[in-house]
Amino acid sequence: MMKRYLILFCTLVFATGVWAENVRFAVDGPRQVIQGQQFQLEYTLYNASGKDLKLPEFTGCKVLYQGTSSGTSVSVVNGNVNRQTTETHVITLRAEKEGSYTFAPATISADGRTYSTNTWKLTVLPPDKASASSGSGRESGGQSIDDTALFIRTVLSRTKVYEQEALLATIKLYTRASGIQAENYSFPSFEGFVVQDIDLPQNTSFELENYNGVNYKMAVLKQCLLFPQRTGKITITPGKFEFQVETYQLVNGPFGPMRVPQGVSRSVSSNAVTVEVLPLPAGKPATFMGGVGDFSLSSSISSTHVKANEAITLKLTFKGSGNLKYLKNPELDLPNDFETYDPKVDLSVKATAGGVSGTRTVEYTTIPRFAGTFKIPAVEVSYFDTKAKQYKTLRTEEYEITVDKGAPGSGGKTVSNFTNKEDLKLLNQDIHYIKLNKMNLVKSPSAYVETWGYWLWYILPAVAFVIFIIINRKQAKANANVALMKTKKANKVASKRLKIAGKYLKNHDKEHFYDEVLKAVWGYLSDKLSLPISELTKDNVASELEKYGAHADLIAEFNDILGRCEFAQYAPSQSNEAMDELYSQTIEAIGKMENTVKK
Repeated sequence: MMKRYLILFCTLVFATGVWAENVRFAVDGPRQVIQGQQFQLEYTLYNASGKDLKLPEFTGCKVLYQGTSSGTSVSVVNGNVNRQTTETHVITLRAEKEGSYTFAPATISADGRTYSTNTWKLTVLPPDKASASSGSGRESGGQSIDDTALFIRTVLSRTKVYEQEALLATIKLYTRASGIQAENYSFPSFEGFVVQDIDLPQNTSFELENYNGVNYKMAVLKQCLLFPQRTGKITITPGKFEFQVETYQLVNGPFGPMRVPQGVSRSVSSNAVTVEVLPLPAGKPATFMGGVGDFSLSSSISSTHVKANEAITLKLTFKGSGNLKYLKNPELDLPNDFETYDPKVDLSVKATAGGVSGTRTVEYTTIPRFAGTFKIPAVEVSYFDTKAKQYKTLRTEEYEITVDKGAPGSGGKTVSNFTNKEDLKLLNQDIHYIKLNKMNLVKSPSAYVETWGYWLWYILPAVAFVIFIIINRKQAKANANVALMKTKKANKVASKRLKIAGKYLKNHDKEHFYDEVLKAVWGYLSDKLSLPISELTKDNVASELEKYGAHADLIAEFNDILGRCEFAQYAPSQSNEAMDELYSQTIEAIGKMENTVKK
């Protein structure tokens, strides 16, 4: 019997502890109200009975009423019964003065403990100008304001920036209609910018905003960061939107006029906005890598004491905010005896209304081939600080590497180069030791044959074998030249990708079509010009095409194709005719390049 009471007591103590953990005190209410409007704030205590409630001072508002209500809810989930009690203190206020206010936390005592809410921010908006002038004081603004008003605005954080400096673009919907539903829409194309979208909640919510003296329900449809890619004035074209708006029509009913809801289709366009893009100041340092923003740089190395043919990894880490995604990778000044591979880049960035921030890590893998003591010089990277409006240079530390002689037979060691370009690299296999031991040479006896037919049985197979060896060696030599083979097969590889793009074109799959064309052109230029992927930029491609012997018109045509593909990824409204034209233009440009004779 005593044992049962002990178990019951422990159960009650455990249940009380769990119950206490679920006790909380929270506040809820509107975030925006209109001056003169009444509203309520609810301070709710969960799973406890409270006392000694202390409310904050409601600056800018007047307390009208205060009441308390309580309730209990029970839910059963997977056989588990959850019971929750609420004690709600309802405060009715009237907004007296326009402005932004922060109410301090409220406190309450329960079960010997004191609980507090979070702070609450409230914005009191001015009344509609029409309402104020008419003296009605109504939120709706009387008869002079259209209750079905609907329009879209493109709002920029700034209209004057430097090249590659981020600015925030917000597409806002304003309405006074009671109900609204989007049917079709096309956002601005943002041509001339690289676009970085900002994640928004899946469910669009409205809040109040006063615009041109009138209070509207406002919802953010899209937010993105824009990185201008050229200087001068760039105009953001309007977007087009179609909505179903709920309106009311007066009809004669059995008891007099009645308001009957009905849906009306409305088409609206956003406003055009012009951005002035300033060029970066003159005097760019030689170490400038295209960075615009605010960055820091640190470095680390996997080891400073290795054996010959052992890999070393040097890591550079950029942190900060700005165009981290579009920085060029610094080139290392390594000793001649070090074999270096293409760097591996890892990005971890987040786009918010404040800009793009995060880290960019660049890993360089290098292999010393001989013993000795070597120095890896400090890496210098310059960027343009938009706040200070000047160039700043970041510098890493210098590393001294001690390389010991490798173990015998290490020349056949296979190492990974950590890139996508080649999977394996065989070191120190180009020279073999001369055999020095004594060899016995024996002269072959000569045979006497009276007829030529006997010799032909030996000569013809021998000649065929020699021809086969010559052809095979030429083919092997050609295959060993990776750059040459890639150049020869560039057109074939590009044709395969364009066939895939053609399938997407037939299916009107715009996103995959432009992506596949872009990959085909970049891959073709990389193979044809023997350019590593890490060095593929429009400037490098234009320079290499000119060296190859391509005419200026062909260079401009490739730049146009690349530009149209990049911008199309952020412009889903591209027409089918534009896709057909781009597909034909790409095939024609590659054909012209194949007919170009290398200098």
